[in-house]
Amino acid sequence: MELVQRYVSRELTHFVGRHLLESERFDLLIEIIKSGRLLHKHQEEPIQINIDAEGLEEIVNPAITCFADIPINDLSLHMEKYSNFGLAFKKEFLVKNGANPVLYIASNGMVESSFYKQDIVNREHFFKKSMKEYFETMDEIRAYLVKKEGSKAMLHAIEDLDSFFKRHFFAYLKPFDASRKDADEDNYYMEREWRIVGELKFTLEDVTRILVPEKYGKKIREVLPAYFGQISFTE
Repeated sequence: MELVQRYVSRELTHFVGRHLLESERFDLLIEIIKSGRLLHKHQEEPIQINIDAEGLEEIVNPAITCFADIPINDLSLHMEKYSNFGLAFKKEFLVKNGANPVLYIASNGMVESSFYKQDIVNREHFFKKSMKEYFETMDEIRAYLVKKEGSKAMLHAIEDLDSFFKRHFFAYLKPFDASRKDADEDNYYMEREWRIVGELKFTLEDVTRILVPEKYGKKIREVLPAYFGQISFTE
């Protein structure tokens, strides 16, 4: 018999319409499902960099699609923070489409800033300072190589390296305050977030579960007659 951990899920859930009225949440959910495209954060550039940002999370601001790795029976706390409308996909499907867990950063923690000086500093301050130095250094190297003859190969390698760190590392950093209680809206650790950098394209058959309040049960079957997946009623 296969052993299964109960605190993770085989499907990942995306919630919609956090700041919308209930009827608007339903309309948005149907619009997303019918379009077959999902993107939580829309912006012109896939990844925006702002080294002077006040918060760690805003330094690298990627266009992302977010999901929660929370079993269906434990979603109530998360829905109270976000929304009681959502849709879920099999984890294996999302992994094939680029999904990966975020790296949570306990921003109020303390770390050693140097292996030599052994200075103990706030982790968020350390990350902000280090990331700022990284982007400034990369810009200096890039500017130098642009002026230097015969350095196109090296410039291309630097661009690839910079793109790797932005898209596959920095874009997955998620700071949170570890001192906050589980129900606190700013305790992001409880989301157990997975991300896709960019949008998710899917078909109706890829949707394994739709979450709506019970009073929308009849309506969702009327507007999505071809959907044969699970429908879970939320409070």
